[in-house]
Amino acid sequence: MTELLQELCELQIENEKAVRKASFLEFDDVIKVGALFYTAKRMTPDAEKIRACKEILKRKTGFFSNFRGLLMFAIQVKMSVSPDPEAYLDAVLAIYKKLAEGRILPGEILAMAAMTIYDQSQGGDVDLVIAEVKESYARIKQKHKFLTDENDISFIALMVLSGKDVDQTLEEVETLYTALKERFRMPSDTAQSAALVLSMSRKPVDQKVESFIGLYEALKKVKHATSKAKAMSVYAAFTDLAVPREQLVEEIGEVDDWLKHQKGYGFLSSSDVRRVMAATLALQLHESQSAVPLQTEASTVVSQLIAEEVIFTMIMIIVISISASNVANYS
Repeated sequence: MTELLQELCELQIENEKAVRKASFLEFDDVIKVGALFYTAKRMTPDAEKIRACKEILKRKTGFFSNFRGLLMFAIQVKMSVSPDPEAYLDAVLAIYKKLAEGRILPGEILAMAAMTIYDQSQGGDVDLVIAEVKESYARIKQKHKFLTDENDISFIALMVLSGKDVDQTLEEVETLYTALKERFRMPSDTAQSAALVLSMSRKPVDQKVESFIGLYEALKKVKHATSKAKAMSVYAAFTDLAVPREQLVEEIGEVDDWLKHQKGYGFLSSSDVRRVMAATLALQLHESQSAVPLQTEASTVVSQLIAEEVIFTMIMIIVISISASNVANYS
């Protein structure tokens, strides 16, 4: 493992320790994602500020609010890096209310979508973004009635915010989804999530599909890939990274092996969570080293901030899904 990658991994573990001080009762996987947010920004968590944000969140939302579930800690973490956490939450709650209009039982992932929209559209027309997100969601839902759910809304928001033509991008999402299903056996929801992320790149569809599936298969060959469940969609975030596949496979494998010996990543932990974290840390290393993260000027319009949000959103959705499944299995 290179010195820079080692330092990044060690920062993640130290951040996890610091984040645990802010909340002893959180699911360990959620703690890891919260720490990852700080690691990506090369920051050290402030436990006192995170706890203060929790009190603001409790005061501003009801006991059964969608801001109080597994997502609650992620919201506290994002609030904690804002110069005005309360104003940040107020703005996110306002967006959430507009997104939830017309929905019978909006879920907690909708709260994440509200954060995504606020974080990435500051200075822009938030109402226009919300309208385009809702319209795009409705169009995808019309084609995939039983497949499309709130897990897709954050990805759809990022797709809208990426700057590409929405109509053309929605057509490409369908083309990517069909190609992924035809060329590789994977769950339909995984294919749709991957298609939404891949659609943000300007590379040709065939190249994007090959990049995504090729990285997964290469990692699977050396036993460092996730399962074919939702976690697999994390590899879509590597599409525009100008790093040889062999190097990525080696680095992800090194991080995966290293994490096995760290607290919270041992035998009883989810291998999918560990391997998602390993892939993300390797990705963040190259993102921080590149002048144009996750992209080349000719191939994509995904900005650095959008790329970071794609990663955080994917990891949070994957971990919430895995954690919720674990709770169900043990209840």
